[in-house]
Amino acid sequence: MTGRSGYLNAFTHTHSLRLPPPIQESWSWQWRGTCRDYPVEMFFPDDPHRAVVRRKEKAAVAICRQCPVLQQCRDHALRTPEQHGVWGAMTAGERGRLLRHRSA
Repeated sequence: MTGRSGYLNAFTHTHSLRLPPPIQESWSWQWRGTCRDYPVEMFFPDDPHRAVVRRKEKAAVAICRQCPVLQQCRDHALRTPEQHGVWGAMTAGERGRLLRHRSA
C-alpha cells in the first residue's frame, strides 16, 4: 500500500487541494450508497496485520461494485482526495497509483 505522504504528493502535484463546497446537492449521492447498510469499519479497516486489511478491503470492494453511485463515489475520492478507506471500489493504494500514473 502506498504511504500516506506518497498518496498526497501524487495528488498535490496535479491538483490543488480544494474540497467541494458544502452544498446538499454535492453530497446527496451518498444517501444512495450501498455502503450505508454496512458498518463503517468494513470500508476503513484498521488492523496491524496486512493480510486482514487486504481481506476486508476485498470484501468492501465487492460491495462497492454493486453500488448505484460507484462512479460518483470514486470521482469524489479522487478529487478530494480521500487518503483512507475503500471508496468507489478502490483502495487508498489503488487511488494513489492511479493519481501518480495520471500525473506522469
